[in-house]
Amino acid sequence: MIDTMVDSPGRVRVAQRPAGEAADEIRYAAIAEVVAGVLRRRILDGELADGDVLPKQDELMAEFDVGRTTLRQAIRILETEGLLTVRRGKVGGSVVHQPTPEDAARMFGMVMHTRHVTLADLAQALRRLEPVCVALCAGREDRADAVVPRLREVHERMALTVDDGLAYIRASREFHEAIVGSCGNQTMQIVLGMVETLWARQEQLWAERSAAEVGADIRRAGVREHEHLIDLIADGDETLAYRYAVRHLEGAHAYPLQEYAARPVQSGPAGA
Repeated sequence: MIDTMVDSPGRVRVAQRPAGEAADEIRYAAIAEVVAGVLRRRILDGELADGDVLPKQDELMAEFDVGRTTLRQAIRILETEGLLTVRRGKVGGSVVHQPTPEDAARMFGMVMHTRHVTLADLAQALRRLEPVCVALCAGREDRADAVVPRLREVHERMALTVDDGLAYIRASREFHEAIVGSCGNQTMQIVLGMVETLWARQEQLWAERSAAEVGADIRRAGVREHEHLIDLIADGDETLAYRYAVRHLEGAHAYPLQEYAARPVQSGPAGA
């Protein structure tokens, strides 16, 4: 068994070393994991900011008391995780990438794709989660300053798109994203943000058809519903805002679910 640990400030110690070539590979891999763990924490804790370049390999080898092969293994681990990008050539180095909600959404989409989750399943989750964000918006004491003006600004732009189906779909998506972004709860913003992002990718399936088949009168009704939802949020009525959001989403989802309810969601552009 291998016992690896990190001394302050980051030197790796191996308490027990198995013999043999295969055992050496295991030992080096285990040490690389430890080194990667230290660097990972520095990235996630913000000690290494997005866009920073890791110190030169010789410096890291000296700090961790490891060889070049082990260090490169550690860097490859972080590169696979998307936390580093290795630049080649004269201006080389390992560039830091702090994880973003978009990264989380990409992985979330691939998991959903792998499990063949249907559009109906995704829509049901969205209809249950987004109204929670609506209620959170309505419950914010600072909603008059931090929530309502932002929603009204997006809503005004949306109202100008009723004669352009594709522009209306994009503006409607922006409105729903603004609700999530204004709810004040970072966990909900990240979790629901992943769901919203994945749903937006599926919209490519029906966007053009919807733009052609759904008339301006129906889009104007959607604008009125958004306006009423903003009013409920402004009034601070969490219960009514939640219930109205559920009904609104049920109506909005009715069109795509008529044809695509059983279709598995796609992690990339729908139909690709």
